[in-house]
Amino acid sequence: MSVQFKITRRALLAGLPAVALAGGQNRGLQLSNTKGEKVAFAFGNTPLFEYRYGKSLPKPYVHPLYAPNQAVLTLDSPPDHKHHRALMIGWTEVNGYDFWGEPKSTPGPHGFTMHQKFERMREKSGELTAVNHWVAGGRILLVERRTLRAHPPGTDTLALDWESELKTGGSEVTLKAHKNGFDGLGIRFVHKMDGGKALNSEGTNTIEQANGQAARWCAYCGELESGGPGGAAIFDHPSNPRHPNPFYVMKSRFGFLSVAPTFRDPFRVAARQSLRLRYLVVAFLGEPDKAKLDSLYTAWASERRR
Repeated sequence: MSVQFKITRRALLAGLPAVALAGGQNRGLQLSNTKGEKVAFAFGNTPLFEYRYGKSLPKPYVHPLYAPNQAVLTLDSPPDHKHHRALMIGWTEVNGYDFWGEPKSTPGPHGFTMHQKFERMREKSGELTAVNHWVAGGRILLVERRTLRAHPPGTDTLALDWESELKTGGSEVTLKAHKNGFDGLGIRFVHKMDGGKALNSEGTNTIEQANGQAARWCAYCGELESGGPGGAAIFDHPSNPRHPNPFYVMKSRFGFLSVAPTFRDPFRVAARQSLRLRYLVVAFLGEPDKAKLDSLYTAWASERRR
């Protein structure tokens, strides 16, 4: 049975099209850095999401990611998969090391994504750039410049840009997914959202068909802890390698969505070269409509990169 998705005209006008094209119109966005622990992104008194980067963590990640009504969407390190860190990026094999899993949760050998410094932090415009080292076997395999940018929220949407530039050193680096292909930028949703629905830019509205399908965007929707439907979509930027990329999506045993560029084939990054990946994560209330999400995607994809 097909699934009907809806988003109101009010939400469309008040939401992401203005966000995506806002440019410098970011008055009200702010950052608050709890040094050595996390950076909280907010719009006025409204929390948007938090970036966690403490030294004790195996990787930096975003948690919580809020829905526009302040319901929490993400799940951090649940007992069934301790290595699922809410909204995170990683690969199960980077030159033979696992940067997705974690010790005591998945078999090794493991690598670690280690925060080094903030290269830039614009407290009053909702943007930061962090430098991370992807370390394994006593070596730095990749140096990552990770930029997160918040957008002013709409009535029923809020969004964040995620850009990762991964640069190799003197040796080639291969990023490879294991058999399930979920590696990349992924979201583990709260348990209340398990058993949810999918919709992508190709009009596919079943989990089974959306899983592994190339698309410009894919959305996952479920029951929020606050009641009523909501969820998140990931947009794949046209500048990304292999665009449009496959997505990995599942609803059982749990709700999960990732943009998975190595779903079928690995990335090989030559020595002293860079792999740049850019995504938009959109949290929403209600059930999204394909035509509206297509419009939001077009607005964001045509935005000049700063």
